[in-house]
Order: sequence, then structure tokens, then C-alpha cells
Amino acid sequence: MASAISDIVGRLEETCRDPLATARALARDGRKVAAHMCTYTPEELVLAAGYVPIRILGWSAETHRADGLIQAYACSLARSALDLALSGQLDFAELMLFPHTCDTIQNLTDIWQRNVPSMKTIAVSTPVSTGGEAEVVFYRAELERVRGILGKLDAPVTDEALKACLALYAAHRAAMRRLYGIRRANPCALSARGMMSIVLSSFLMPKDDHLAVVEELIAALEAAEIPENGSRPRLFVAGAACSSEAYVAAVEEAGAWIADDNLCTGARAFALQETGCGDPIEELARTYLSRVPCPAKHRPGFDPGAALLEDAQRAKADGVVFLFTKFCDPWAFDYPRMRDALEAAGIPSLLIEIEQHVPPSAQFETRVAAFVEMIDTKEESE
Repeated sequence: MASAISDIVGRLEETCRDPLATARALARDGRKVAAHMCTYTPEELVLAAGYVPIRILGWSAETHRADGLIQAYACSLARSALDLALSGQLDFAELMLFPHTCDTIQNLTDIWQRNVPSMKTIAVSTPVSTGGEAEVVFYRAELERVRGILGKLDAPVTDEALKACLALYAAHRAAMRRLYGIRRANPCALSARGMMSIVLSSFLMPKDDHLAVVEELIAALEAAEIPENGSRPRLFVAGAACSSEAYVAAVEEAGAWIADDNLCTGARAFALQETGCGDPIEELARTYLSRVPCPAKHRPGFDPGAALLEDAQRAKADGVVFLFTKFCDPWAFDYPRMRDALEAAGIPSLLIEIEQHVPPSAQFETRVAAFVEMIDTKEESE
């Protein structure tokens, strides 16, 4: 059974080795591909319009093309994605969507439109505040506007097609939450590298194909006898995007288990809960606005520190590793409240800034190893 699990995960790891290969193959087969960069992109609407949504992350080995068009202090996610487009590596995509999240991504929209004219672009004005009915009314109207644009590009987007896509994505998110639950109960079930490959591949494949593989994996895991995780510290990883499995793999190679995360290239991407509206556009609006807000969003009364502490305690985490993309201001603004909440609860944390297109450095590995050793020493003394 362990061999079956390894084989299933291996198929998804293979997808991640060349992140754009699947999208290129889809385009060669006549499928329309739409690219985007954020989990606030209403993928269900994109799929209902006949496009396969593919998420673009920091896979460019260099950013010198983009550096001439965007500030050097813009995050590496934005710079590397733009560099991919400027180098022609995203030529399989007919469409690029930009939901309004942080200021960098919002400004990237205009730069992209001017410098990548071969690709149609759609800016989606996702509300900054996500906590009230006025926001739902606004976002519903915005989704109708986007629906109209998509309909003019090809055929009108019907309610029936959108409902089918809503059901597919709901099933996929539920399966991924179930997989996270299995691993949270026993991190030995899947390595951090394997789990990250499963998550990243979900952004690169058609959702129905990925759902079938995840359901196969869940069945194999539930039928297997998995050893307990022993005495290794359990860590929680927090942050925005992480486009490489190497970072989380390095954390576990330092002698810990990653029990859970709230990465937007992780558990956060599957934390949306369906609200059961009859109108599919309103269902889409409410689903995306009811999610736990990312640091680029605001909800009255929401405390990022308390939310992170709750997640870390649910994971029975002995420590938290913050993986922050360098120059990501929204996460930097929220960090003091998150750090202080953990500190008050006696949970140590480590903050490391990373660049999306650069592999983990020796310094990264040394700091993580020292953090794990510190937790081990603390637990032995108690």
C-alpha cells in the first residue's frame, strides 16, 4: 500500500517538475487556457466560460526582463510571473485574470496589458473589505460584469454551466480539506514535499483530473497502516505564496514534521465554504467573500493573530515558521499581531523571507535547523 501511495504522489510530483507542461499540452489539444496568480480568482466562472484556469507562480529562474518594467522592491511573485510572460513562456494562455488583492498585483495589471499585448487581460475588482452585505452586492455585480466579458470572448456563460463548475470545485476543496485532515492527524502520512506537490499540481491541472487523483490517494491512505510520527516537533507554516516544494522539504529535513499550514499555496486555497445560494453568481460571490481574509483584505473584527493561533493549536504545533515573500507588505503588516499572539500562548516562531524564484539557501537551512533544535531542547527540559 505504501508503494501505491508513493506512485500516486509521484504522478503529481512529475506534474510539478515542469509546471507549465500540462497547460502547454492542453493548449496543443485545443483547450483554451486562462492564467491567473491568486486564489481570489473566481476560477469556477472561468471554467464555466470554457477555459482551463492555471495558476502562475514564481517559476522564472531570472527576472531581468521584468526588472526593467517593475520596481525592484516589488515581490518576486509579481516579477517572476511577468518575466515568464515577457520571455514567451506563457504563450499557451489566451487570457490573464488579475483579481484586486495587494497593490503590487493591482499595478501589475496595467504593466501586463501594455507589455504582453498578445494575451487578453481581465481585472476583477474583488472588494478589499469582505465583511458585509454591501460587499456581496458589489462583488456580485462585478462577477456579472466579468461573466459578460467572458461571454463576448466566446459563448455566453449559462447558469447551468456555472452550477456544474461550482459543484466540481466544492467537491475538490472538500477532498483537499479531507487530505489535510489526514495529514494533520499524522504527518507521517505524507511528506511535506509530497503534500506541497499535491497542492501545487492542483493549480496546474484541470480540476476534475486532479480531484480523481486526490480521491484515489485518500482511499489509499485510509487503507494503509501508517506509523505514528514519533517525537519529532510538529510545525505550522504560515505565509502567502510558496512556489517550490524545496522550502517545506528543507523544514522537514531539519528534523521536524509540518503538521499544517495556512499558505495561499496551501490550505488557504481550499478553505472556502459554500453558502448554498440558489443563484450561482451570488453563491460565487458569497463563497469567496466568506473565506478567512488574507492580509490584503479586511474584515471588521477579524484578528489575524487570534486566527493563526487557533490554526496552530488545532495542528498541535510546537512552533510556527513564517515563510514570507520578500517585499510582501500585507503579510508584514499583520506579522506583529500574529507573532505576539503566538508568544503569549508560549508557541515559538521563526520568520524567514524567501524569493519565489530562488531555491533555499544554506542560511535558510541553518536557521530552520537551529529553530528545530531549540524546540527539541525546550521540550527535553520540560
